[in-house]
Amino acid sequence: MIKELQKKLKEQNIKFYYVPTDDDHQSEIVGEHDQFRKYLSGFTGSAGVLVVGQEKAWLWTDGRYFIQAEKELYPGIKLMKMGNADVPSVKDFLIDHLDDGDVLGFNGKVTTASFIIDLDEDRETDFELKDIDMTDVWTNRPERSHEPAYIYDVKYHGQSTAQKLEWIHGYMEENECNAHIITSLDDIAWTFNIRGKDIPHSPMAMAFSIITLDNAYLYLQDGTYDEAMIEAYKNDGVEIRSYDDIYLDTKRLSGQVLVDLSAINYAIYSFIDCEIMDGSNPSQYFKSIKSDVEIENTKHAHLKDGVAMTKFMYWLKTSMPDDATECSITNKLLGFRKAQELFTDISFNTITAYKENAALMHYHPSHEHDVRVKKEGMLLIDSGGQYLDGTTDITRTFILGKISETERKYFTYVLKAMLKMQEAVFLYGANGIWIDGLVRHELWKQHIDFQCGTGHGVGHFLNVHEGPNDIRPRIRDPRKPSAIQEAGMITTDEPGVYIEGQFGIRLENELLCVEDIKNEYGQWMKFEPLTLCPIDLDGLDVSLLTTDEKEALNKYHEFVRESLKPYLTDEENEWLKTYTRGI
Repeated sequence: MIKELQKKLKEQNIKFYYVPTDDDHQSEIVGEHDQFRKYLSGFTGSAGVLVVGQEKAWLWTDGRYFIQAEKELYPGIKLMKMGNADVPSVKDFLIDHLDDGDVLGFNGKVTTASFIIDLDEDRETDFELKDIDMTDVWTNRPERSHEPAYIYDVKYHGQSTAQKLEWIHGYMEENECNAHIITSLDDIAWTFNIRGKDIPHSPMAMAFSIITLDNAYLYLQDGTYDEAMIEAYKNDGVEIRSYDDIYLDTKRLSGQVLVDLSAINYAIYSFIDCEIMDGSNPSQYFKSIKSDVEIENTKHAHLKDGVAMTKFMYWLKTSMPDDATECSITNKLLGFRKAQELFTDISFNTITAYKENAALMHYHPSHEHDVRVKKEGMLLIDSGGQYLDGTTDITRTFILGKISETERKYFTYVLKAMLKMQEAVFLYGANGIWIDGLVRHELWKQHIDFQCGTGHGVGHFLNVHEGPNDIRPRIRDPRKPSAIQEAGMITTDEPGVYIEGQFGIRLENELLCVEDIKNEYGQWMKFEPLTLCPIDLDGLDVSLLTTDEKEALNKYHEFVRESLKPYLTDEENEWLKTYTRGI
């Protein structure tokens, strides 16, 4: 594996080789065809960068994966814990360790343009940057996904491709851009109302796009579309071209081209032979504000998902067999979701984590690591569904039996933190950084924190994670300021506490941002919960809740109970009354 790559580095006099966790589109979730970093390192987490030297190797990942990476990394690979004071960034490490005449290799198709541009601008020595694909060391590499694409029915979203192109053209004209290159699959899926099955659990097709002021081009893999799709897109002024034609067509562009350098791959960037405007894809903002049709549909999707989750919780509390395991419980939950109308897939790999496994924020059970779940302690399940009418994401920590007072205390504080965002009222203009501090304050008072964001945007039958709206303590990309919360945005609210080797607790609801009253101070905003599933009252220390927090929880539970009542059996409804009782 990594030894074969190191052998090639020596033969070609390459000091380091840079291996990100990306495909040609810088997707958050990548298919098996693009899991080169996992193949080389053994680390299965969804985020991380591997740097391979001729003798040594280093793996950078964030706080969600520290524990997991330490367990999975192959011998000889050093874990670099991002965010720790003594750990340099990947860029700084390379700048410090590359001397005059050294060579850094990278695959331009899976490396963001911004990383190479920043590295080139900041370097202090004359080292060489070499775009070279070295995946030939990967034996039995899986083929690239090549599933049929299809047009997403307008009844689920309410906005035609022609209308969306008009919005993008307006943005281009305002910014004096002659062309716009889009490589991110979620932006292309939204703009062209196209969906597919090329990315695990995200209904997207492998595609590129170039939009000019006069034309729009959609680049698809041959064999993934038919004549009917060609004709349908002609009516919207869109021409379908072959997937790899994006490179030569990029070279022909003139004037000013709009690209997001943090989203486009370096190989396409290197073909641009005209002026560049670096900026976020305007579709990122447009699609984050859901249409009235999308909001109506997603509420229905969340209702169905709430039925599935609550039926599952009832089963977990009343009928879980003695031989249950993390994997069998995951499959049971999947069965409840499959029973719902318009369900197509889960929205990400389900996290079913018992006791200390829940301290690994993105733990996934497997046949090789499948823990027996007993009727004691806590079980964290972070899961979601892809329905044709919406995408869901929910986390609940379930109490299966006796828990410690420490666990009960932190369960309650996680709920207090979650309610801070759900009940927040704020003036228009507040961004995710302000809201993040509001949420964390409850845990900070206990001198505890969690090493990830508090929330993220959610797509509409798209990526379960999308921007620009997010709730986190700091800006990740200086090119992209923290987004203002706009009416129509859907954002998750998911604080947690993770104690290595002991337990993990997370509670998560999706929230819809809506307008509140308007007065002399301006427009006030608030959130409405979309997620429908009880918070497990068995985990609470009610004495730690304020009167306002009790009222907020009771209000939410009444909403859950009344919404789900028509879809549950008499026995389930009687049980639900207990688990949504007033406190």
